[in-house]
Amino acid sequence: MMATEGSRGSIRLRNSIALSFVHICTSIGLLSYHVNAEYTTVDSSERSFLERLSLGPEYFTTMDKVLFGVLVLLGLELINFVAGSSGYWMNSKTIPVRGKHLDDFRSRDLLFIGISKAQTAPFSYFFVKYLISESNVLWSLDDISLKTLLLPLPLYFIVFDFFYTILHWALHIKAIYGFVHKHHHIQKAPSRANHDAINVHPLEFFLGEYNHLLAVYLCCHHLNLQVHALSTVLFLGVGGVLAGWNHTRFDIEFAPFGIMVFDSKAHDVHHRIPQSNYGQYTMFWDRVFGSYRPYDPKDRVNSKSQLDPKTGKSYEYAEGKSL
Repeated sequence: MMATEGSRGSIRLRNSIALSFVHICTSIGLLSYHVNAEYTTVDSSERSFLERLSLGPEYFTTMDKVLFGVLVLLGLELINFVAGSSGYWMNSKTIPVRGKHLDDFRSRDLLFIGISKAQTAPFSYFFVKYLISESNVLWSLDDISLKTLLLPLPLYFIVFDFFYTILHWALHIKAIYGFVHKHHHIQKAPSRANHDAINVHPLEFFLGEYNHLLAVYLCCHHLNLQVHALSTVLFLGVGGVLAGWNHTRFDIEFAPFGIMVFDSKAHDVHHRIPQSNYGQYTMFWDRVFGSYRPYDPKDRVNSKSQLDPKTGKSYEYAEGKSL
């Protein structure tokens, strides 16, 4: 059916209202934790910015917290840019679209993406607060070494994905699926990097995000692993890029010494065949638990379902708009 100008205008208006609401929610999410002077043990205004920074979030002034929240959001956009562009920089092949591509975000999608972004700033606040309090986290530049910076990374990801794989599997239990995780699976062929990755129910994002903090806590506090603070930053940054790659059409693999560590196609399989490949960063635990399903390049491909590189939307979407 041909869409009238009135209906298109109504859709644009609803999308505009939804986007504005997202911005409002993001602002509320940031500001909700900025003004908490009662947790400050001293008059922070008497200290220099570098002193407050070195002492940790509890000593931040209100404007420090506003700046911190803005920097977190800028970091999110940088990670999304890297994840969405690096495949071109590496001349990566693309994964053919086999599932239904969500060509237009709905109002709910925009709302949930905004809430996810808003949740990231408080998470980062508490993450840094924990790092400050953890005796096994090192801060001096003199303590940077292969052992404290890079060697902890594989352990972070393995510990994270153990709990994430179980959580993800639980969210697919029939009695729970429709209330939380079903929203994420409206997109059968993710392509927008982190915007598709964080288009999840707020509860799911909360559980997945704080799973990063759990992984670092277990490694440092219970495994007594000494790590540099920059190692945990790398964990979050690299993890953000990997999660973004999982939600692009880039075919990216890392297989050092012939051992497959990361394959973006595995998560593409999950979006089409949900009862498989529950891991976020690696399929190690899926192989252990028997839920791993390999990518099959022989699966049928519909040419009309492929994405137009100029618009990022499917060719069948363009045909429907032209009718």
